[in-house]
Amino acid sequence: MRFRLGLLVALVAFLGGGCFGGDDERAVEPKSEELTLRVATFNVFYGGDEMVLASKDWCTKPEGCQDTFAAVVDGIKQSKADIVGLQEATGNTRKIAEALGWNYNERTQVISRFPILDPGGADGLYVFVQPTPSSVVAVANTHLPSSPYGPYRSQAGYTEDEVLHLEKRLRLPAIQPQLEGLPPLAAEGIPVFLTGDFNSPSYLDWTDAADTARDDMPYTVEWPVSKALADAGFKDSYRVVNPDPVARPGFTWTPGGPESAKREVHDRIDWVLSMGPAHAVDSSVVGEDGNENVDVSIPIWPSDHRSVVSTFDVMAAPTPSFVAAEARTYEQGDDISLRFHARAGERLVIRPPQGAETDATDPENQANDGVYGQSTDESTPTGEYEVELVDRTDAVVAGTSFFLYPPGTETAIKTSKKVYKVGEPIEVSWTDAPGMKWDWTSAFPAGSGLKNPHGTDCATGYCGNGNYSVYEYTQASIEGTATLSDASAGGWPLKPGTYDARLLVDDGYTRAAVSAPFKIVRP
Repeated sequence: MRFRLGLLVALVAFLGGGCFGGDDERAVEPKSEELTLRVATFNVFYGGDEMVLASKDWCTKPEGCQDTFAAVVDGIKQSKADIVGLQEATGNTRKIAEALGWNYNERTQVISRFPILDPGGADGLYVFVQPTPSSVVAVANTHLPSSPYGPYRSQAGYTEDEVLHLEKRLRLPAIQPQLEGLPPLAAEGIPVFLTGDFNSPSYLDWTDAADTARDDMPYTVEWPVSKALADAGFKDSYRVVNPDPVARPGFTWTPGGPESAKREVHDRIDWVLSMGPAHAVDSSVVGEDGNENVDVSIPIWPSDHRSVVSTFDVMAAPTPSFVAAEARTYEQGDDISLRFHARAGERLVIRPPQGAETDATDPENQANDGVYGQSTDESTPTGEYEVELVDRTDAVVAGTSFFLYPPGTETAIKTSKKVYKVGEPIEVSWTDAPGMKWDWTSAFPAGSGLKNPHGTDCATGYCGNGNYSVYEYTQASIEGTATLSDASAGGWPLKPGTYDARLLVDDGYTRAAVSAPFKIVRP
């Protein structure tokens, strides 16, 4: 095995600057830094460039709706946000960030005027944003399943127990990764922000007083997602600043759109939450001109959701030790780049899928911050590489991984069987996926829409992939497995027929792979 190592990039100049100091007794201890941050959440609606909301017309030209896209950028500018969690970016995270001159993380749809780090071990759950060269805050971003929508069911005559059953079955499981993975960061003194389109109201809004004041609220509901987040320690910034849901309802759903109901239940389903050393001092709704819920207005509002921006007094934490691969997949012949922040005595270890591990750095002769690289060729083993930052006792401090594939490898998806009975769970697996947090897989009538010439690269409409049914997100995995079942979002069970499974990219309808057909038959 040839595994050639070389320093590809010099030390990252804007990081740390030796603030962790090695064993020098005179080294400066890392300190928290007090500052103000503005954090926003924004569902931009089909990438911000696929439909003119006012006319509900799809933009079928390759460049999309330029006026609508410009309004998305203007909305972020007018909010004066420093960090934005996007939803429905559908491949446009980079495009939006570059229009602002910002940094971006496509995997999580987080953009910021400050540098963004994707640390190993976060697994797409969060990123670190560096408001100063030596400090970080953690930012997580989510988009919970949209259908069936609880408030619509309450309007349609479902009982409170039936609505709660829906929420606990569909949306509460979807927020478990955040409930489990984010509080430990706050416990370490790192400010944590959770942005998202939660597709669920807040228990802070459906109160007795609001029930009396609102005609579209048939009863009070202790909405499980918001309650679970509050019980875990998250604070809802809008309600911290505006505690009265009658005086300040803060509705974000909806300014109108093709998914609106005829008898709409207006609600606040887009939130900016915080945990740890961050205190909300202001929170505003950003949206269309002429609406009483809107604090920051934009002449042409591009989305069927309003945005929320909140201002926080923050005690940013010192940058922790981390290692991150600059990309999650490479092909043989690529140069692999690993970025790190290390304390005294810590070193990088690369564990290939075959053969012996390699020490990538010297713990006695390295900077605290840097980017190390390795070159590859046709003899470099393919598969998953584990990268670990270990201390002098070989205890793992931080870790990440990347995949190496042969040149020209394409995304592939398959089902575990060719025939399933009605109601039988369908196991789907994939390799070499794009790895975006909202990549998703679903079952389609076999062959439907595959003749669309732009099905794999289109930027507007359903790209021939509008006939999806039950679906699951891939959780940002490059290689993974999901099970389509009654626990999944969408329609279940599938009726008898012939289907294929597809992997679609970044909460949109561009397809990355299609499986061989499979059948659903009656028992």
